[in-house]
Amino acid sequence: MNSTPPCVDLVLDGQIASITFNNPAARNALTWPMYEELKRICDSLANNPAIRVAIFRGAGDKAFVSGSDIEQFAALQEDEAYEVAVDAIFHSLQHLPIPTIAVIEGLAVGSGLLIATACDFRISTADAKFGIPIARTLGNGLSPNNVSWLTAHLGVP
Repeated sequence: MNSTPPCVDLVLDGQIASITFNNPAARNALTWPMYEELKRICDSLANNPAIRVAIFRGAGDKAFVSGSDIEQFAALQEDEAYEVAVDAIFHSLQHLPIPTIAVIEGLAVGSGLLIATACDFRISTADAKFGIPIARTLGNGLSPNNVSWLTAHLGVP
């Protein structure tokens, strides 16, 4: 059994930044510390002129990111606080001044879909699955900013 706590790993190799969402036991669902670490990593990369590209991937082959950790989301008292925090994190990723690539295996749902669409390029396996099930499962939806972002990048069905 892996006792490593969920985290976002950053490995710098020359001009390449490799970012891995590492919570495979929960299909790489993001915990609050993982969201915070993603923001710190994006801010750090934005200020590092030596880095020329950032590659995002999920640990294992089951999921890129399967959304937010439901238990932590349920503990929030105000949905608006969640939306504001998540918007700030995605803003940091969306505005990185370097090319970003999402390497997607398995699920990219909820915040995983947002992260994937925030990247400049997306490469996926043939069996990757994309979606936004949070409105159905949690009774909550994406913030207006994130809905606008997805609509602009994916279109309206």
